[in-house]
Amino acid sequence: MRRNEGKQMLEPGAAPRLTQYWPRRYTLMLLSFGAVFICYMDRVNISVAIIPMAAQLGWDPKTQGTVLSAFFVGYLATQVLGGRLADRFGGKVVLGIGVLSWSLFTMLTPLAAYGGFTALLLARIGMGIGEGVTFPSIYSLFGRWLPKAESARAIGVIFSAIPLGSVFALLVTPIIVIHWGWEWAFYSFGAIGIVWWWFWHTRITADPALHPTIAAHERDAIAHETAPAGPSKAPSLRELLSRGPVWAIIVGHFCNNWGSYVLLAWMPTYITKGLGVDCASVAAAVR
Repeated sequence: MRRNEGKQMLEPGAAPRLTQYWPRRYTLMLLSFGAVFICYMDRVNISVAIIPMAAQLGWDPKTQGTVLSAFFVGYLATQVLGGRLADRFGGKVVLGIGVLSWSLFTMLTPLAAYGGFTALLLARIGMGIGEGVTFPSIYSLFGRWLPKAESARAIGVIFSAIPLGSVFALLVTPIIVIHWGWEWAFYSFGAIGIVWWWFWHTRITADPALHPTIAAHERDAIAHETAPAGPSKAPSLRELLSRGPVWAIIVGHFCNNWGSYVLLAWMPTYITKGLGVDCASVAAAVR
């Protein structure tokens, strides 16, 4: 009598269990989480690195503020455009190009800083343009990949990457600055995005039907509960701005971001200049 050797027997037509099959949409959620984590990690590291940058390059607080705010010029430019591009060309391509571009601009930041103030501003704006497509692309992908019952949970998961990425950058950047110099805060963080892009490019497709290893039961379940593939007719800007709930979201988002981004941008400088705690002390405290 031959042994089964641990293989589980399934009834005809039954879906494989999680131990046998990893849902491909979970990979999408995991890599989307990683993209947001890297997004905020790269966005926040300059808040710490700008302290030694300003000391070395002779920047006053006004110049520092200009450098820190240049990112948001590019970030604003692709908020709406990113969603339109993702719906037309697929969220995989748009987010992949976004992460690749902002990672390259992150790695170019030291060279741009030494090249001149204008070059640095352009690098920061370019980084913002790349990061601006992050959430629109992810939302477009989730609309194609996730059943409605899982959408809210998935959004909550990727939003948890925002504080985690920010805290990671605030804790790790001082250590990098002290041991290897402020330039390596940009080289090392930017390189992480390049590695992420390889996994994204090889593991994700814009639509579940195009994935080469997705199980039939998962593909069919997604197809019954998600938006159809291809571009859809979007509401006009006038129609959106005529809705009260849209304005509630805009006002709430503005108020939240005003405080959070001011703190993220200036808190390390305040701790160093206002409270007299240098980067070395911060790095020693978190090790």
